[in-house]
Amino acid sequence: MLAVLKCIHLLSLALWVGGMAFMTFVAAPSIFKVLPREQAGDVVGDIFPKYFRLEYIYFILIIFSGVGIYLKEGYWNKPKLLLLGLMFILSFYNGMVVAPKAHAVRMEMKKVESEGERKVLWEHFVRLHSQSAVLNLIVLVAGISAIVLTAFFMRI
Repeated sequence: MLAVLKCIHLLSLALWVGGMAFMTFVAAPSIFKVLPREQAGDVVGDIFPKYFRLEYIYFILIIFSGVGIYLKEGYWNKPKLLLLGLMFILSFYNGMVVAPKAHAVRMEMKKVESEGERKVLWEHFVRLHSQSAVLNLIVLVAGISAIVLTAFFMRI
């Protein structure tokens, strides 16, 4: 049972971080390279709610498997636990606050006919997108650090 919990734990962490890295460095840039900006934004906008949902599922699996491991071994990797907490808080904030606001501003831009209003909305969108990107990079670095801590201590 302990081996299964460790596999679930590590696999969930690796999928979370790997998915973030793939979306950040491969998928989104490729989508924006191949498609016109408007269509690319629609595609990425459709992906993001699913992307964040997967992050939450991975976090739940990480925590439940981590608790199970703790109950079996009596050991918490405290620095990693703090990183996981940071990752969840920032991902949750990004997925539940920043990304929906950015999406709403983007949808509003489609409705506005005035170039002046569109410019103001674009600037607001850029600020939200930048905030989201920074949060995502912090979570990615924290996730890589959590994986390194796991490997270094060879304990989950």
